[in-house]
Amino acid sequence: MNYKKILLLLLPLIAFLGMGTMLSNIESGYADELLEAHGLTNNTRFFRTDSSQSISSFLQYLNKKYRHHQIQLHFDNNYEKDQVLVWANHSVRSLPTETGRYFSPDDFEGHISFAVLGPATKVDLLNVQNNKYIVLGQNYYSVIGEFKNYPQVKMNKYYLSTGIDQPTAKGQLKDYRIVVDGTPNVINKIARHYRAKVHIPSFVQKHHKARWLVLPDILLCLACLLFGVVGNVLLAIVIKRQATLTRLHGDLLRNWVINRSVRLIMIEGLLALLTYLFFRWHAFYSTYGSLIAVLILGWIICVIMFGITLWHSFRKDKKVVEITD
Repeated sequence: MNYKKILLLLLPLIAFLGMGTMLSNIESGYADELLEAHGLTNNTRFFRTDSSQSISSFLQYLNKKYRHHQIQLHFDNNYEKDQVLVWANHSVRSLPTETGRYFSPDDFEGHISFAVLGPATKVDLLNVQNNKYIVLGQNYYSVIGEFKNYPQVKMNKYYLSTGIDQPTAKGQLKDYRIVVDGTPNVINKIARHYRAKVHIPSFVQKHHKARWLVLPDILLCLACLLFGVVGNVLLAIVIKRQATLTRLHGDLLRNWVINRSVRLIMIEGLLALLTYLFFRWHAFYSTYGSLIAVLILGWIICVIMFGITLWHSFRKDKKVVEITD
């Protein structure tokens, strides 16, 4: 293999490395981390109400009216600024914990409330036999987990579970900002029931803006793929020229071209594999399946363009010969 082929093979390698890098940037992007740090989705909205109804009654209303809809609530206390009450009717979008665990649906069903702490939480704590308890007046809440530290949000809050029969549900709705994660239709119906106006939380607004930041990474990923395609087109042209210089014909020429082409394709497959192994240890991906899919797809596209260019070149020569004859 001459130096031209070696130099041209660097183009697919650069393409694989570039696509892997851009994919890592996309998957570890600020936008997704912002949602994950709040434990809520992009559909989240909030409202305030002057209603004196208790949280317990509110949850009973939701259980009766929307029991078939998935809803998750955060109640932000207007007075205890670091306190957040959490409730969900089906499943919970968990916040990542450093130790212990986040709430599960079972934690909302019983009569006891539990707590999860942020790394910078400032609240009265009691340690008893290696167990932590938050002390709020005459109430003690068992700490079941502590959050990971996220730079995107203030981690001085503490979260308490709430439920129909739990002590944290005795407060009145007017004392809380009610954050609802669910379908837009359900959220709007709940807000109308309490004659409240729905607002978009600031972190969702930031997510709407930040998610567009991945667009340059997507375009660069496509540019890297184009880079690899150009490299393979040039490799096909080089092989065609070398095949012409061999002065072989018929089956001998076809076997020579197939042999060189398969070898190049296998080398590029090996480069894709080496790229995967490199990023496996040096980059972040939510699942490595996405990296595998991108590399395989990029390799297949490069191979297809290589094959099309080679086929077109030989077909063009064949037509020239037929016209000459």
